[in-house]
Amino acid sequence: MSIPRRILFWFAFSAFALAVLCTGYHHIFGTGYFRPMLVTEKKIFDLGAVSADTLTEVEFFVTNVGVRHLRIENIRSGCTGCVEILSFPREPIRRGESVPVRVALNTESLTGHIRKSFLIISNDPLRRVYPMQIDAVVPAIDGRKFLAE
Repeated sequence: MSIPRRILFWFAFSAFALAVLCTGYHHIFGTGYFRPMLVTEKKIFDLGAVSADTLTEVEFFVTNVGVRHLRIENIRSGCTGCVEILSFPREPIRRGESVPVRVALNTESLTGHIRKSFLIISNDPLRRVYPMQIDAVVPAIDGRKFLAE
């Protein structure tokens, strides 16, 4: 007695599907290995001493080390007047591609040790919100008190 091929196919397919679901191979469906992956060369930019009342520009590169196209959907700052988003790519970033992103620290009305953060929001399913930080020291001028941390 021979088993029809159709039954063997469905048995093999069901066993494979059950193994995938039970063993956690979720990357097969796009949230693991087959996903876009955002990486930067560093997450904290220490600018050192920065002049007061200036706009200090920071440029860094975002790299897609994943398989699918990476899209930067938005870049948000906690302090909209302190960290200005100058430019970021609107088109998808292909696998292995690096693109420049430009932000600026506005030191108007800031003195002392400054720590400002901003978030890169992308389609990376495991790191959808990617935090970045800018540190600087702004000397006090004209008798201003320390307004920042």
